[in-house]
Amino acid sequence: MLKKTRLLGWGLLLCSLSVSAQELGLPASAHLVTSGHAAISAPADMATISFAISLLDKDPRVARQQVDARVAAFVNALETAGFKGQDVIAGNLQLNPELEYNNNGSSRQLGYRALRQVSIRVMQLERVGQVIDVALKSGLNTVNQIEYGVRDAERFRQQARDKAFADSRGRAAEVAKAYGMTLGKVYSIQYLPAGSEPVFAAARAEGSSNAVFLPQEIRFEDNVSVVFLME
Repeated sequence: MLKKTRLLGWGLLLCSLSVSAQELGLPASAHLVTSGHAAISAPADMATISFAISLLDKDPRVARQQVDARVAAFVNALETAGFKGQDVIAGNLQLNPELEYNNNGSSRQLGYRALRQVSIRVMQLERVGQVIDVALKSGLNTVNQIEYGVRDAERFRQQARDKAFADSRGRAAEVAKAYGMTLGKVYSIQYLPAGSEPVFAAARAEGSSNAVFLPQEIRFEDNVSVVFLME
């Protein structure tokens, strides 16, 4: 009776392991789990600069008109400098009452705050500083961020993807050979693209009327996990 109980216990254990493997997406037969990773860098060849103009006035119409006038002046100055108007994106105007709160919890209205976001794509990185100077002279009072990018980003994403796939196959073949086995069919693939990100931040030279910005390199990464059956 004791022997039968042990056999029954082993049978339940094997069944449990099989179910767990299936729940994890792994086959019950001999298999190899491998991963591939690739990272390539490309020099940035474009930048998107985001600005904001924020003004407060007791009259909401005056606040709105002043903000719109400064955005229009910025666009006109850019076109005069040789930039294309279609590269400028002006967000919708936000107009909200601005309150000042006292220590006793009461408040009074200071006026109306008009806010508008503006961004421009710059295809010549050496002109980033010039665009910022034009924006500030036109009355835009905040530089939100400078985001560097690559025009042909999809080509670099494909290169990283192909290298990650090749890396997963190469790793799997090396491991199988080391243990005297042969790779079989692919059982499952989990594709985990990592996207792209800048390698380092831009820097601005202090004490100069002409801002100097260091172009970034953009890093493209890709990852894949593969489960191979073994023979």
